[in-house]
Amino acid sequence: MLKKIHKCDLILLIITFIFTLGVYFFHSQVYSPVAIQNSSSLSYSKAKVLRVIDDQSKKDETTNRYYGVQSLYVEILDGSYKNKKVYIDNYLSTTHNVRLKNGETFIACIDNPESDNTLITAYNYYRTPYIYGFVGLLLIIILMIGKSKGMRTIISLAFTLYAIVGLLLPMIFSGFSPIISTIFIVILTTGYSLFMLNGASIKTWVAVIATSLGVIISGLSFLVLSQLIHISGFNTDQAEALIIISQQTGLKINEVLFSGILISGLGAVMDVGMSIASSLYEVKALNPQITKSQLFKSGINIGKDMIGTMCNTLILAFTGSSMTILLAFFAYQIQYPQLMNSDFIAIEIAQGITGTLGIILTVPIGALLCSLLYHKHLKAS
Repeated sequence: MLKKIHKCDLILLIITFIFTLGVYFFHSQVYSPVAIQNSSSLSYSKAKVLRVIDDQSKKDETTNRYYGVQSLYVEILDGSYKNKKVYIDNYLSTTHNVRLKNGETFIACIDNPESDNTLITAYNYYRTPYIYGFVGLLLIIILMIGKSKGMRTIISLAFTLYAIVGLLLPMIFSGFSPIISTIFIVILTTGYSLFMLNGASIKTWVAVIATSLGVIISGLSFLVLSQLIHISGFNTDQAEALIIISQQTGLKINEVLFSGILISGLGAVMDVGMSIASSLYEVKALNPQITKSQLFKSGINIGKDMIGTMCNTLILAFTGSSMTILLAFFAYQIQYPQLMNSDFIAIEIAQGITGTLGIILTVPIGALLCSLLYHKHLKAS
């Protein structure tokens, strides 16, 4: 078993190396980033408050926020204006509420037009150290609890992120079909992650196939539904920006939503696929005499308990990410016909339905594959 694991790890290492070379080749030979015309003269740099000269802000007891203006003496810490010390006014309003203190680091917005009238304002809080800190804490906890599995989890997660950011996004940006590109990335990352976490075995193969089919079915059902209710990338909030990009890159806006559906549902479907494969493997190992139909029924029964929790997870994730917009709809008492036929609700419902469908169908797909492949494999072994 140890040799198999080592062999599997070696294969994954080779795949990682080849994939990295492939991404490098794609970026150097195929992908040509197009600089979207930007006439803005803005740049952003770290800055530090050396002294609060005057603070005219007052606290609003209702919102617990400060409104008014601060006069600050600040120093730019990086960029072309590094070490420059300037006086700035920091206006605090409902939409821009960055109240700064002595010694606090923040992000400064530097407006440097062709004239010499450079304007420096407080753009936002400097959040990067805290974000990196909590990411580091998360990785430490994963390693402490998961040990070697935790390390494998981190590696598979890093590979998945690299595949999406390093290859999928540039492919879609360059005009490749989001449908074909995303299906390729989904199958690649699913196989890599599951083999990295569980090694080379029949149950891993079953999980990979079941997950891939479940996600693809989810995506195809979204394609059908999106045609029926007339939604595409043109109906998103970022449609105008995507149109500008597509004019220079060939980006297929109408297929972009499909890509998001597959990626967003991959984790939940992968969990269901692996759980079914592992559970039925143990059932077959403990009871070698179990028939194919009995093993299939066992898989369905196991899947029933998982469907409820995983569907809730997916639906609540979509709902939680849209909570502020839903609150706005509720507050303004949007009429039912207007609400149900709006672009936003149509997209969210389509995502929820097709994502849930992928989870549900992964159960019988996984159970069927287990009943067919385990019966032959474990009998032979």
